[in-house]
Amino acid sequence: MTTAAMTREHTAEFTQALMHELLLRTAGAPGADFRVLAFYATAVPLGQTVRTVGKAIAESLRLSEPTVSKSIKRLAAEGWLELVYRQGPINFYRVGPLVMEAAAELLVEGEEQDEDDLATIHHLPFGQHGGE
Repeated sequence: MTTAAMTREHTAEFTQALMHELLLRTAGAPGADFRVLAFYATAVPLGQTVRTVGKAIAESLRLSEPTVSKSIKRLAAEGWLELVYRQGPINFYRVGPLVMEAAAELLVEGEEQDEDDLATIHHLPFGQHGGE
C-alpha cells in the first residue's frame, strides 16, 4: 500500500543551520526523538525515503527497538516524519513537512541575509595629505 505522500517531491539541502534549528524546535521532546529525527535527516539526501528498518536504526543509535518505534510514531504524528509507503508490516518514512518548512525558512533567511550583506565601498583619502 502506498500513500499520497509518495508522489510529492521534496528537495532541500541539509545544513548545519538546519540541524541546529531542528535541535531547538524539538527541545521539549524526549532525547531519543531528536536522535531518531537526526538519523532520518542525515541518512539520505533530505526529503528522500529512508529504507532502513527500525531494528537497524535502533542498533545504529544504540537505543532499544521499542524506544525507536515510539519515537518514530511521535515524530510522524507531529509532522517531523512522513510515512512514504508500507511493505508488509514495515513502514518507511522520510523527513516530514516540519523539517522541510524549517529548511525552506532557513533558505529564505539566508537569501535575505545575502542581500543585506552586500559590500559597501568607502573611498579612502589616499595621497591627500592636507597641503604637503
